Amino acid sequence: MKLSTRSCLRILFTSIAIFSFGATLAYSANVTLQWDANDPAPEGYRVFAREGSQSYNYDNPLWENNLTTCTLTGLTEGVTYHFVVRAFDGGLESADSQEVSYTPAAVVLNQAPTAVAGQNQSVDEGTSVTLDGSGSGDTDGTIVGYQWVQTGGAGISLNNAASAQASFTAPVVGIDGGTLTFSLTVTDDDGSSSASTTTVSVLKSSSTDVDGDNVPDVLDLFPNDPTEWADNDSDGTGNNQDPDDDNDGMTDVWEITYGLDPLINDSALDADGDGVTNLAEFQADTNPTTAPANIAPDAPVIDSVTQIERVGLTPVLVSGLYFDADNDDHFQSQWQISTDSDFSTLILDETSETQLTGYTVGEMVLDADTVYYWRVKFIDARNGASDWSHTSTFTTITAESAGDANIDGIPDAQAVDESVDVNQNGESDNGEDKIMSINTVEGQAIVGVEIVSDDVALVSIKSLPTDTIPDQSVKMEFGLVGFKLYLQNGVSNASVKIHFSRPVATDARLYKYSADAGWQIVPDTVLAADRKSVMLFLEDGGMGDEDGIENGVIVDPSGIAAAESLAADSAALSTGGTSSSDGGGGCFISAGTPDPDMRTLDFISSKAVLLLGIILVLGAGTLFAAAFPAGINE
Repeated sequence: MKLSTRSCLRILFTSIAIFSFGATLAYSANVTLQWDANDPAPEGYRVFAREGSQSYNYDNPLWENNLTTCTLTGLTEGVTYHFVVRAFDGGLESADSQEVSYTPAAVVLNQAPTAVAGQNQSVDEGTSVTLDGSGSGDTDGTIVGYQWVQTGGAGISLNNAASAQASFTAPVVGIDGGTLTFSLTVTDDDGSSSASTTTVSVLKSSSTDVDGDNVPDVLDLFPNDPTEWADNDSDGTGNNQDPDDDNDGMTDVWEITYGLDPLINDSALDADGDGVTNLAEFQADTNPTTAPANIAPDAPVIDSVTQIERVGLTPVLVSGLYFDADNDDHFQSQWQISTDSDFSTLILDETSETQLTGYTVGEMVLDADTVYYWRVKFIDARNGASDWSHTSTFTTITAESAGDANIDGIPDAQAVDESVDVNQNGESDNGEDKIMSINTVEGQAIVGVEIVSDDVALVSIKSLPTDTIPDQSVKMEFGLVGFKLYLQNGVSNASVKIHFSRPVATDARLYKYSADAGWQIVPDTVLAADRKSVMLFLEDGGMGDEDGIENGVIVDPSGIAAAESLAADSAALSTGGTSSSDGGGGCFISAGTPDPDMRTLDFISSKAVLLLGIILVLGAGTLFAAAFPAGINE
């Protein structure tokens, strides 16, 4: 530096001023300096700067130009800077101008506002709703804009959507109500924004009546149809258009005409007590409230015959023709079997709508080597019952003839060996008192029946084939398994567990068959987790009891089948515990079963070849029962 030379330049300005300053978003500041011009004008000016207590570096000016103002950038916020200006002309340079100082202030970034759309609300349809965003705020400025937008639910019209508070009318909703969602966006004076949401749940009002039929929508099953509001039978057709509001098979007009209730299913009732249901009266177009005199049918006729041979354990009982003086249809027949001639102890008591003049006794109902008495009565379509037929009798074959030579309750051909332990308790089934096991005649499996409840004795078990059942829509895995229980000490029900030697299908159910009800799913059953057993609850005389009467004996033939095994043409299966039998239990139809739909002599020729009016031969024995050439059924 040549100080002597620079000192020769006279300084004609005495002050420097900070003209302006600023900061950028990159956290750096700038400053603009301005000074008086020298006269005469020098070649130019140089600006020097230092920080804090540092010295000026005159060899390194920050700025050099012939202007009298300059802008310096890149200053650090919070640091104090000192500035001087020197004029120069060639090699000459003046002394320092007056020093000025500047400390850039720290830049404070804008904070976004906070949007508050308000709490969620629950309102009734049709009411005015206010959306309140006045709780929104901005900590470093002010909010200059609000905007409400609906984001979900039934469309509505928003009022004052650009204000802190918007409003709308809640729409009409369905019986389950509806949900509307809204978003509020607020903007501050620096351009930043934020959003918040809120939900409005719209409830069905108890007074809204959209279709104007004077029935509130909450009670109106057809809220948009002023001509309908109720659907008594839930069939989708309103009562005003539905000809049968209770879906009981009888038209409303007919029921009203005869004073019946068109809104209650009373088809099974008998308004006039004539033994004919209201539905049957409707179908016959007769007055259900006036009972005509009814003449009961004649008592069945059974010819007495001399028993030549014993009969098998599933004989067919045959009566004579049905006759009714006032021509009522043959509705039912009641069949009874007893070991007493006065029928004080009933072995079977079944009322059937299909086995009218011929009844096949189910498997395991009868015991071997036993004398039985039987009788039958006819019942007409108006519930008129005939007298009992006279009593007839027969004797069953011996146990040995029935295939149980050792009289242990298990058919000799189905007996299992000592190694079988189907209940997997570590003991041979043959050595236990509460279980009997057999080899099945279908499915090549072993099935065991085990008594679970007390005061119940298991007396016999038998595997039964299913190929003679008329309805083949259900395919048994192991055929049917029948067993007989004796109930002791006054108990009327029993719990048993049926074991299988291999797991059954996951959707397996227990089924039984009756001529009147067809295939039925047995209720009150529980399939084990390993699918190798099923728990079964039986009631004496109830569903599952073959003899149809509460008599201390339960006879149950049933079988396991998977739902996937049902044939495509399978009829609907019953899952209830009712049938047309008095005792609630259906009859298993064995190989000698008369076809329920055949009511002509063809049945006799195909199913009872030797019936010739007096004697029927069935496999191992002869049925002495009477019949008439005209046919078993009417």
